[in-house]
Amino acid sequence: MIVGLTGGIASGKSTVSSIFKEFGVEIIDADKVAKKLTETEKNKQEIGKIFGVDVIDENGNLIREKIRERAFGNKELLDRLNLLIHPQVIEYFKEEREKHKRNEIVIFDVPLLFETKMNTLCDKVIVVSIPLKEQVKRVMLRDKIDENLARKIIDKQLSLEYKVANSDIVIDNSGSLEHLKNQVLEVYKKLKDDVR
Repeated sequence: MIVGLTGGIASGKSTVSSIFKEFGVEIIDADKVAKKLTETEKNKQEIGKIFGVDVIDENGNLIREKIRERAFGNKELLDRLNLLIHPQVIEYFKEEREKHKRNEIVIFDVPLLFETKMNTLCDKVIVVSIPLKEQVKRVMLRDKIDENLARKIIDKQLSLEYKVANSDIVIDNSGSLEHLKNQVLEVYKKLKDDVR
């Protein structure tokens, strides 16, 4: 069974993902896949064309802070980046879907699950939910940015309301870590029952 896991930025999706991993569930992380894909020479050259050659340092590495700043300040650049990387990520996940047996649980950890229509590759979708105020605070803290940029990044994503309405399972991350772990355990048990 392929289970899509998503949520807004800084909603605690990675924490939920790591709890599932503790239970022995295989996690395929879209951010890691995308990062690996951006490291190919061909993609680095294309990213240089989109954002300017100064986003690549003298060692040939991408300067991710510069890219992020420019991408979130300019929708056209972000769209061009997504157009380059997203189809490759989707292709990777399609191949992974084919590899796995129906009686095992595999989690596709994808922040933009609905935006990229990758929810169509999943048998079930889990969304991690968090109040907006808390989300803004976490983004500011995590990325060391101001509230304005944090809200801009959040606004670029589909609303949490939409994700909740279109998911099979909602995990509420407004409580303690203990509470979160208990919810994930319950979901895990239910998924195990479903694949039997």
